[in-house]
Amino acid sequence: MLLFHDRGHGEQLINALGRHGAGLPANVLPVAVNEVTEIGLETLAAAVAYGVVAIQFLLKAKPKHSPEGLIRNISYADAIFAGLGYGSGLAHIIETDDPDALAEAVRKPARSRLTKPPSDFMPLGSGRGLLKLAIGELREAAPEAKPIIPLPPRAPFGGLRVATEGCTLCLACVSACPTAALSANPESPMLRFAEDLCVQCGLCQATCPEKVIALEPRLNFEAWTAPPVVIKQEEPFHCVECGKPFGVKSTIERITAKLEGQHWMYSGGECRPAGRLEMCEDCRVVSVVKEGFDPKSKPRPAPRTSEDYFRERLKRANDQLILSGDCRLSLS
Repeated sequence: MLLFHDRGHGEQLINALGRHGAGLPANVLPVAVNEVTEIGLETLAAAVAYGVVAIQFLLKAKPKHSPEGLIRNISYADAIFAGLGYGSGLAHIIETDDPDALAEAVRKPARSRLTKPPSDFMPLGSGRGLLKLAIGELREAAPEAKPIIPLPPRAPFGGLRVATEGCTLCLACVSACPTAALSANPESPMLRFAEDLCVQCGLCQATCPEKVIALEPRLNFEAWTAPPVVIKQEEPFHCVECGKPFGVKSTIERITAKLEGQHWMYSGGECRPAGRLEMCEDCRVVSVVKEGFDPKSKPRPAPRTSEDYFRERLKRANDQLILSGDCRLSLS
């Protein structure tokens, strides 16, 4: 069993237990770290893969730092351990300032169920790569090698549920994804998803204008080695003038149907403004220039020249002279 503790409070408590009590049990290995709450999920997974039967974290009765992150990692680890057949409750926190309470707590933790030889992998790399390596080795030594394990919310692994009937392939989610888990195809309207890259940050869900994306925290070991899956693919819409593919056919048809008859700009006529929805960005500009299309409902006023300005000044001056009985001025 591992007992993680800090170099201040934890060492003092363990030393006091050794001087004035029976000390730690022989099967409890104390591990000193700078800050217990910084221990990540990869450490827990690697420890159990190496054959550790229980993991404990020693904190103060009133910790200086909030253990919220550590509690979340323990909940993720507990779901993974239970899903792979190791058992539940293998990692827990001991909050105490009493050596006797510590001695009582370390003697009765839940123990993992081992049926295979433990792993002896070398923990190379860092970050997510090390986490995937540790969890993969944990699964190799697990009593039950399940392909999919559900995880609590905000877990660092998971998939997406997309209501494809409401997706318009606007690809806003692709632009928001920080890990390239969501990607597009430059040759065709398509949305692809690589589950092994997804960190469940939720940016795609928050960015989607149609609100058709939902997070699904889980461990899908088969997706780690599979290529990206196509979530939705549609036929591109071709420009009615040059034939260039742009947009999505279903989206263009839906927008055209909704705007037809709802506004004077999309009611047809000589300039065919409704038809410009079916043109690419280049042909749309050419059509506007050739047909002299004015987006305003009323004609624009003629530009004012210097002569117009002086005529207005002269008219005002003449009106004042007429009122005073003097002669009129002329433009010359």
